[in-house]
Amino acid sequence: MKLQIPKLKMSVILLLTGLSTLSKAQTVHRTFTFKKGDQFQRTAFLSSNTVLQRGDQKFNINSFSSTTKVYDVVDATGQGFNLTVTTTHIADTVDAMGKKLAYSSDTPANDSSAIAKVLNNIAGKVASVTINKNGLVTDVTDPALQFTNDTLTAFTGLQQEQIVKGTTLGLLADFVLTKSLKSGYAWADSTMMNGQKTKNTFWVDKISDKTTTVVFESAITGGYTNSNTNGVYVIDNQTGVVLERMMKSIISGYQLHNRVVYAASKRTAFTESCYKIH
Repeated sequence: MKLQIPKLKMSVILLLTGLSTLSKAQTVHRTFTFKKGDQFQRTAFLSSNTVLQRGDQKFNINSFSSTTKVYDVVDATGQGFNLTVTTTHIADTVDAMGKKLAYSSDTPANDSSAIAKVLNNIAGKVASVTINKNGLVTDVTDPALQFTNDTLTAFTGLQQEQIVKGTTLGLLADFVLTKSLKSGYAWADSTMMNGQKTKNTFWVDKISDKTTTVVFESAITGGYTNSNTNGVYVIDNQTGVVLERMMKSIISGYQLHNRVVYAASKRTAFTESCYKIH
């Protein structure tokens, strides 16, 4: 079954690439201490509803996706770590305009649609990543990047991790737990780019012997698209790995395509869990 969906690229502003902005609240960066052979698995679930409207023409797109990735530390040096990031599983369901697409990387593809082809090209791909001892990406080769940037991927609900040089790897949080840090500690930061203002607010919800829970709110205003996101991160105190993420986001505004303006809105709910395999 082929889904004929207008090729409008809908931006989803979710803070899924890690808690790099947490470091702005501190004067020191975390030093990670992984060993060769360490392996972590992350599984993410995302549901979304997108509405596009122009006059009497209205498109509703609902989707649910799950993605599993495995992070392998293949080498550890004094300067940092080399990892492979393998997308081991993708499942996705898209319901649009009375038609439905269901995809799973566990079964042979029986759908010739463009969306199914994109997902099939992402599944099984292996990215090679180098990070320094503070978790910042210094080099990356990601063969799936050309597919994750495809316009149609935005309608699958699939939220792929964008591994970018100079940012913290999404597996990690550059957050240093100190004895003076207490529950209720809060901070904020804001940036301006291309006429859009982003304001992030963080606060420590609770601290235990094993984990730290950080709550955040993020708002992007200005331009043609505005968004509001709120969520929770649970960080492993010993390793600095983000064990859980839970986020909800609302995006609204206008999208321009072929000189035609569409009113657009999108709601998403995202949950993710991570654990160490060995």
